[in-house]
Amino acid sequence: RDMEPLLGSPTSAGMKRKSPFGWWPLRSEVFPENPQDGGCDEALIIANVVAGVVIGVRQGLSAIMTASLIFNTAGDPELSDMFGFGITMMWYSSAVSALWYGLFGRLQYGLIGINDVVGILWGTLGAQVARALKDEPERIPATQLAVIMVSTLLTGACSIGFGKLGLGKLMLLFPAPVTSGFLGSIGFFIVKSALQMCSGVKFQYLWPVDFAAFFAAQSLGRLACMCGMLIVMWYAPALLKKAFPKSDAVKKLGGLLCQLLPLAFFYAGTSSLGISMHTLTETGWTYPKQGGSGPLALWTTYDLRDADWALVFEHLPNMGLIVLMSVLCTMTGVLGISAKFPASPPGDPSPGETVDYDRELMTT
Repeated sequence: RDMEPLLGSPTSAGMKRKSPFGWWPLRSEVFPENPQDGGCDEALIIANVVAGVVIGVRQGLSAIMTASLIFNTAGDPELSDMFGFGITMMWYSSAVSALWYGLFGRLQYGLIGINDVVGILWGTLGAQVARALKDEPERIPATQLAVIMVSTLLTGACSIGFGKLGLGKLMLLFPAPVTSGFLGSIGFFIVKSALQMCSGVKFQYLWPVDFAAFFAAQSLGRLACMCGMLIVMWYAPALLKKAFPKSDAVKKLGGLLCQLLPLAFFYAGTSSLGISMHTLTETGWTYPKQGGSGPLALWTTYDLRDADWALVFEHLPNMGLIVLMSVLCTMTGVLGISAKFPASPPGDPSPGETVDYDRELMTT
C-alpha cells in the first residue's frame, strides 16, 4: 500500500519525493509498519528510540573531544577559556544536524555528526589567530568564532553549489593516495594533541618541548590513565562479545559501555581515595568548571564586532581546505555506509534505489 508522507503527498507509491534540500520524509521511516497488519511496529519503534539514545551519548562524547581539538590544542588561554562554550556549540550543532538529516536525508543508516578532521583544521586556524593577535588577546575569541562561522557558511554554500551543478560524483575522483596521506597526517596530529593535552606539556611535532615536565609524576599518571582507557576501549568490546556470544545487548551496547566504564572507574577511584574535584582541576586531571548557559549564550557570549575581520578574510584561502575535506568526508561517508549496509532497514520506501551523491551533498 502507499506510504503516507509526513509532508505532502508522494508522486508514486513507495517512493520518496525530492525536496529543494534533500527528500521529504515519509511516515513509514519514522513509524515502521508491521507487514502483517499494516500498523505500527511498536517493538521496532522502541528499538529505534534506544538506538537513538545510544547514538546521542556517543555523539555527546564526540562533541566534547572535537571542542577540545578546536579550543585546547593551541595552548592559548583565551581559546582554552572558550572550551565550555565550544562544548555547548558542538552539542547544539550535532542536535540540529542530526534532526535535519533525520528529516530530509535519504540513507536510513546515515547520521550527521561532528567531523574531527574539520575540528583539527579549526584548531590549527585558531592557533594562527592566537599568534597573530597576541598583542590584542581580547579579540582572539570573537575572531576564532568568526573564522568558524565564515568557514561553515562557505562549506554549506559550496556543498549546495556542487550538488546543484552535479559535481558530487567528481569528488570521488580525488586521488585516494592523496586523501589517505592527508588523513594519515591528521592521525599524527591527533596523537600529538592527545599527548599534549593529557600531559599538559607543549609538543613540537611528536616530542615534548620540556622533557622534564613530560616525565613528571603527574604527567605520567595522566598518560597512564589515558593509555588504560584506550586499552579498555580497544580490547574490552571483543572480550565481552566472546564472553557473551549470544547476547544482543552486548553486541549493541558493549562498545558504548566500554567507553563509559573507564569514566565511572576514574571517579569511583578518586572518590574512594578522598580526592576532591578541586584538586583534580588544580593538578590538570579535569578541565576547569564551566558556568551553565542556555541556547541564547551561543549568540550573546561573544560579539562578532570585536573580531579582526581583516584577519578572518586573510584566512579565506585556508578555509578552502576545510571545504574540500568536508565534501570528501561526506562522499566517503556515503560510500562507506552504502557498502556496509547494502540491505535497507524496515521502513525504507525504495531499498534498491541508487544513491544520489549530488543530493546527499546538498542535504548534508
